[in-house]
Amino acid sequence: MSLVKSFIVAVFISVTALSSAQADFLTGRDLNVYCASANPQDDAICIVYITGAVDAFTTAELIAEKTAGMAPGLCIPESTQPDDFKALIQNWMERPETNPDFAATLIILGAIDNAFGCAKN
Repeated sequence: MSLVKSFIVAVFISVTALSSAQADFLTGRDLNVYCASANPQDDAICIVYITGAVDAFTTAELIAEKTAGMAPGLCIPESTQPDDFKALIQNWMERPETNPDFAATLIILGAIDNAFGCAKN
């Protein structure tokens, strides 16, 4: 990498690190509003959020498998579709023991692990 490119990357990293952008994370309650809506745009937000979280979980597992030799914890069938994930999450959120104020990603992980944890399959 040239000196100029290195400098640009260093400046970018410094500016990014100094910015105080706050991420707005969804709670289970927020996600449920999107997933229960009849609005197609809300449904799209629901599906994209859930599938994005599942993708992040499976990617993290793949990295752990490749770098540390860890066995996968999730064994999601390849035939599972986004609407299957949505129904699974909605059913999980209807359980009385599910706290809707938890981060939506934690609720998604709990539901996915319960349904597709490798130990269960």
